[in-house]
Amino acid sequence: MPILRASQFPIAFDFVRSEAAAVRGPNGEVSTLGPDLPRFDHDTTGKPRGLLVTPGSDIGGQDRSAFDPLMLPAELTEGADLTAREATVYHAFVPIAASRTQDGVSAATPEEFEAGIVRRAFYTREAARLIDALMRLAGHHLVIGAHAGFAQNAGGFARFRGKRWRLPEGLGVDGAALTSAPAKPLITSGAQLVSA
Repeated sequence: MPILRASQFPIAFDFVRSEAAAVRGPNGEVSTLGPDLPRFDHDTTGKPRGLLVTPGSDIGGQDRSAFDPLMLPAELTEGADLTAREATVYHAFVPIAASRTQDGVSAATPEEFEAGIVRRAFYTREAARLIDALMRLAGHHLVIGAHAGFAQNAGGFARFRGKRWRLPEGLGVDGAALTSAPAKPLITSGAQLVSA
């Protein structure tokens, strides 16, 4: 799956929010978007900050998106053989606290925002469900992407599109990783958020 852009978001995701919410537009001005409209936030200079997801003012008012599994290659979503559905999901994200988002508007300077970016890679056999879970996190979503197979673990990181993405820590005994198959470490921290 290629990295999603704002123009592609409605193709890949269904989005709902029960209330209007503030967003900073490409002109640097704050405006209010109506319910059910995703907020692609910007800084005061107009630089994009990604999809903004916030909790909402009332229970049930939060931003929610549902990923369309048809956006993934069929081998990642179909079939009984779970090993054929192995994928690496990449997620670049700035949590609400790091972006200093208040009332739906980020107060972080460009430097603070850049320093708050968390790039993570997850091994999973349930890519669509993992993407849904990641997109529920409150903050700015910069990148969500996936490819078939487990990316090579390069010392706790995977390389993707010229960047280093932190892998969750594996399960080990006496410094040796426990594996389910050769070179397939058992991942315990967030990689298998859901089981088949």
